[in-house]
Amino acid sequence: MIKQSFLQILQYNIRKSLRIQESFLIDKKVREFNIVIIQKQDCNNNDSQSFSSAHNFFHLVKNSSSQSRTCIYINKRLRLNQWIVETAESDICLIRILTRNTDDKMQMLRLLNVYNLCSLFTTFTEKSSIISHLNELLKNDCKQLIVENFNLHHSH
Repeated sequence: MIKQSFLQILQYNIRKSLRIQESFLIDKKVREFNIVIIQKQDCNNNDSQSFSSAHNFFHLVKNSSSQSRTCIYINKRLRLNQWIVETAESDICLIRILTRNTDDKMQMLRLLNVYNLCSLFTTFTEKSSIISHLNELLKNDCKQLIVENFNLHHSH
């Protein structure tokens, strides 16, 4: 079980830079977090753990596609029986993690990492499909946390 009374989560958009990604993931301060949420990672599908020596400190949850834009690194301090992968798609990664609430009772938390692709060639239907899919995934009774990059500031 997580010993501290809170879950430490860090989010970062790597922007497909392997150099930034490797230096970020081996940083000692980053390794203090329980969960690291990354969008637009540089995919390396030759290695199941991927990305430098991060596998020494984190379990990696990601889709095997080279087009994957979301991943979740789970610190190895968290026991394997504390979390489970619910889905790992190109633009959505979802895990369930067992935590303690403020009353010191056990609770299940669903943690979603969402990336909404935005380009000159992305249609409105394609942009809204990730939102529709997300809406379906959120039909659940337990607590949920969405960490996202919806790219809503782009007005193509």
